Amino acid sequence: MPSVGFFEKAGREVEKFKRTVSEAAEEHRTAECPACGESVPDDAEECPQCGADVTDGN
Repeated sequence: MPSVGFFEKAGREVEKFKRTVSEAAEEHRTAECPACGESVPDDAEECPQCGADVTDGN
């Protein structure tokens, strides 16, 4: 039978993994093109699929 320490370590590793995944997702956020609905990186100025302007005018 595994010790309680094993489960504590596993729990810490799971939390560390969740933070890593969350940070990676934040770095690669996408928006939706208003013209065609495709995913567009947040830092893009135009849709790579249809070429529509995806800047918000700011």
